[in-house]
Amino acid sequence: MEHLNVEIKAKCQNQNSIREILKLNKADFKGIDRQIDTYFKVNSGRLKLREGNIENSLIFYERENKEGPKQSNVILFKTTKDSSLKEILTKLFEILAIVDKNREPERRTYPSGGARFPVELYLFSFNIEGLDKGAYHYNIKEEKIELLLKKDLTNKRRELISPYLENPAAVISFTSVISRSEVKYGYRAYPYSLIESGHMGQNIHLKCAELGIGSCSVSGFVDKIIAELLDLTEDEIPIYTIGLGKKKRI
Repeated sequence: MEHLNVEIKAKCQNQNSIREILKLNKADFKGIDRQIDTYFKVNSGRLKLREGNIENSLIFYERENKEGPKQSNVILFKTTKDSSLKEILTKLFEILAIVDKNREPERRTYPSGGARFPVELYLFSFNIEGLDKGAYHYNIKEEKIELLLKKDLTNKRRELISPYLENPAAVISFTSVISRSEVKYGYRAYPYSLIESGHMGQNIHLKCAELGIGSCSVSGFVDKIIAELLDLTEDEIPIYTIGLGKKKRI
């Protein structure tokens, strides 16, 4: 079924009064639906599978990325809960993002466009007391680092940060999973990732200054080396690095 949709998003200050207006106009209350939208990578427009307790649909739409009211040309195909459609789509298309509309809101110490949080953090350990040498991923939800590769990468330090930074004890590497923001912001996803990594980097430098740790932002890394060591997909790209170590006494 194809139809035209005009989307207007507004902040509601008093939900109860709106509910009363709807009741007076004999609106049909269907219940509270938990919707999970899976976005798939397609050549044009946007394709998502919506799974919920009430609504289950495959939705294709074309819409401009702009502020204010937005017109969408929508093709809607009704599905059933727990259908095999998702399995088929997953085999045919790459998944861009999964949005759980009932999720707990993210609470972090830096801003992110649309709360998409595309930036991931990795740590390369060369000489940290009590920590094995190798590559780690920072799991932000559990607030811990996860070992990805246990290996002495000292001979890769120049490629992982810069040939002009001597003897760092560790390197924090920032990457961006572009598709997380691309599904909402299109071509702006890349610059928004750079802005986000800058905010994160500032927090790291401030904490290092408080703890007396030397830190230096350098981005002379070799993208291919980082991508190979971390086994990154095509949608995840290195964008920024910070070297850590002891401060040099002058």
